[in-house]
Amino acid sequence: MFYKGKNVLVAGGAGLLGQSLIPKLLEQGAHVRATQYKHRRIEIEHKNLEVVSCDLMDMDQARQAFKNMDIVFLSAGKVRGAKETKEDPSSLILHILDLHTKLFSLAAAFGAERCAFISSSFVYPDTGRPSVESEGFDGDTFVKTHYGIGWTFRYLETLCKHFALSTKTRYSIIRPTSYYGPFDNFNLGECHVIPALIVKAAQRMNPFEVWGKGEEVRSFTYVDDVAEGVMLAVEKYAEAQGINICTKNSNRVREAMELILELSDFKPEIRFDSTKPTTISYRVSDPSKAKQVLGWEAKVSLRDGLQKTIQWYMERQKVPAGSAA
Repeated sequence: MFYKGKNVLVAGGAGLLGQSLIPKLLEQGAHVRATQYKHRRIEIEHKNLEVVSCDLMDMDQARQAFKNMDIVFLSAGKVRGAKETKEDPSSLILHILDLHTKLFSLAAAFGAERCAFISSSFVYPDTGRPSVESEGFDGDTFVKTHYGIGWTFRYLETLCKHFALSTKTRYSIIRPTSYYGPFDNFNLGECHVIPALIVKAAQRMNPFEVWGKGEEVRSFTYVDDVAEGVMLAVEKYAEAQGINICTKNSNRVREAMELILELSDFKPEIRFDSTKPTTISYRVSDPSKAKQVLGWEAKVSLRDGLQKTIQWYMERQKVPAGSAA
């Protein structure tokens, strides 16, 4: 196995992707160091797991986390929903830039063999069809509200290429789309559409409010599938080139809502509110390259993924969800 005996850092280990990566890395025989921040906690114990509580924005603390690591997964970051993204997009941009420029440089400075950067499908222009990797720098990014975020991720991908060309560290650039699952952010003031709908169903909101028209289309991908794709990308495609890791299926928000209500055994009156903030109407990516290059494709159906996520949330709904990894 590629990861056996490797020292692996999962920066942002308490978040959605981090908590899926950690057990998979341990299963492959890696020695894992994972960071957690504030009140979010890593719910895994293992003899080969070192949990470090630290603020990755603090360079002194971050340096300690990066020491003696062979492979680095950068899964740390803030989660922001449509409302906050529209009201204050600059704060998110500044945070993303500040955090990742620090972490990219630390991976190279401490001689990590490989580093995984979780980019975004926001890099793509709005073509109205599934985005392919070669379009990542074509024209402008999506829509006005995400112009800055899209170009921020384009810049960070370029920075990965810079470090790959100027240092010995090899970088993988992963472009996921709308992934969800256990350990997601379920804070209604910040979260994305899937956790928001699950929370509203669990709270028996009636009338059941859905932001937008419900016709927005997404590649909803279960987090365990994403984690497996990310790990394969680091192993087989550390080329500082973007690769889509997402399901080949696409669904309307309305379809996800209907499944969540069915799985929650809840039949409320439904109200779509088109006056509330929403993001992009069509955000779908093409994962053909991942299948060809990595031999990877998503396995978990939307129904099964939602069922697992709802069950996890219901078991822990009295536990407060944090806002950052």
